[in-house]
Amino acid sequence: MSGPNLTELKRELRADLRARRASRAYDPDLADGIMRHLAELCMARGSKRVACYLPFGDEPDTELFIDWAMDAGIDVLLPVSLESGELEWVVFTGETETGIFGFAEAVGERADLCGVDLIIAPALAVDTEGNRLGKGKGYYDRAIAGVNIPVVAVVFEDELLESVPVEDHDCPVQAVVTPEQLVVFAGLK
Repeated sequence: MSGPNLTELKRELRADLRARRASRAYDPDLADGIMRHLAELCMARGSKRVACYLPFGDEPDTELFIDWAMDAGIDVLLPVSLESGELEWVVFTGETETGIFGFAEAVGERADLCGVDLIIAPALAVDTEGNRLGKGKGYYDRAIAGVNIPVVAVVFEDELLESVPVEDHDCPVQAVVTPEQLVVFAGLK
């Protein structure tokens, strides 16, 4: 399939997924399910340092997990979006400020991904092969390209799809967490 057709397929799928999310009411049980699965994964792996994201708008909620991780003595790195299209990472201490896109981003000591044993990434959808569909700006694809750290995407159950359109620059994930389950694809030790 040619590039423009693939780009259009991704645009249409993103629009559909955003509309579904916009119609979803916040449910604390979903956040609890996400927290439980991520916490179980971290405990099973003996995680000491993870990279995660602060949810914005109708994204799957990771705040309960972040609180759990910090209480468990796990260092949590959160991203800060840069104008260059890159992510910078900071060690989260609970403080936030408004970032370049108008939503809360962590304030803290700058850090790199050295020593991180798990990256927890947002997504609009993930397919049964581990292909991740992001929001379209490529921040996470650039951040995880070439790193040797397992990546776990977080989506709602109905966003685990049979397939998503994939381009050469798209980076697959090794697992996905939904409020109901953890699905491991490959490379997650």
